[in-house]
Amino acid sequence: MEFRFSGEILGIKIRKLRESWGLSQASLSEKIGVSFQQVQKYEKGFTRISVERLEMIAVALGVDITAFFDTSEISLTLSDVSTKYLAEKETEQPFLPLNKEEISFIKRLRKIKNKKLRQSLMQQMGGLVQIENQKSHIG
Repeated sequence: MEFRFSGEILGIKIRKLRESWGLSQASLSEKIGVSFQQVQKYEKGFTRISVERLEMIAVALGVDITAFFDTSEISLTLSDVSTKYLAEKETEQPFLPLNKEEISFIKRLRKIKNKKLRQSLMQQMGGLVQIENQKSHIG
């Protein structure tokens, strides 16, 4: 399967994500190891972006690389393990950029190597979400 994606559209998405984090082009350029002029060229669609560079940009912006692509063109699926922890409404929401707290949480989660501990934590989080939802319906 082949995907064609406009460099200009990709650049706009990079700019919007960068701005949503309050980052300047210079800040992003430092994080990915290029000049701020190169970031300008990426954002205007003047320069092609390699997959490796796009992955670096995604990491710097705290998003999954798929955030740059139109999900109506690309079918994204969650693993069976992931979906059992999500409510139905959560699977329908579009992917949003991660905030600093979420990035910190994910980094810590990745340091837990024990699969049972990770699954237990996911179950606990699911329970907390249910409690929050119940409170919002009551109050």
